[in-house]
Amino acid sequence: MRPRLAVSHGSSGCAFRLTGLVDPRLRAAVDTSVAWYDDVFALHGLRTRIEDGLWWAVEPPPPWHSSVKTTAPGVAIGRVLAAHEHGGVADSFGDLDLRPHGFTVLIDATWVHHPPLEEPPSGLPAGWTVVRDRELLAEWNQAHDYAGVLLPEVLDGPAFTVLARHSRGSLVGGAVVHRGDRRHDVAGLSNIWSADGSEIDHGELLEVLGALRPGAGVVDYAWGHDLDAMVAAGYAPLGPQRVWLREG
Repeated sequence: MRPRLAVSHGSSGCAFRLTGLVDPRLRAAVDTSVAWYDDVFALHGLRTRIEDGLWWAVEPPPPWHSSVKTTAPGVAIGRVLAAHEHGGVADSFGDLDLRPHGFTVLIDATWVHHPPLEEPPSGLPAGWTVVRDRELLAEWNQAHDYAGVLLPEVLDGPAFTVLARHSRGSLVGGAVVHRGDRRHDVAGLSNIWSADGSEIDHGELLEVLGALRPGAGVVDYAWGHDLDAMVAAGYAPLGPQRVWLREG
């Protein structure tokens, strides 16, 4: 049986322990993240493989993406090291210790899930729009330091929905909704950002998701202030998501 990650809360934050089968919400979050990787790498024409709990890229990854990703707990470190050639390692269940092999933790995050809204709105909240033209996408990428990742072709297919938030005519924030793994009725949320002096309202962003994907839950991962804000908005923390990077 695969281990389940259960969460408990204390004064120091969230702690996780292995208890049995994988929580289906966690399974959905990890599978949705793998689907994101598949679609992003396909967008760039890059080959990938997946086998026995391990996903990896055959070629160097796009910016901000790992080249190896665990898709099940308990993957042997030797297999991870054999697959790794460049970039980071996404430790989807937080059960790898790669420090003896020259890696350090770049991101120490937590998977989160929000159930579908009971009464999703019929339209997007004021200020939010779907990015549909290349000029706005280019501005969005520049503001988010994401140039070279979301190529213009993302506007032509159903996999990605790029969201922009404007205030007084200026682009002040954004996010991406991904169709995710079709085995799960969830939307993958990622790349939430805001300009200096502005802040994303996670309750409002849930309304955006509800309008675009009524009846679907939402999965993402976050850390620090963003994690606190998402939990305050009703997201449930599920388990650790770490990204390792080898120095040098």
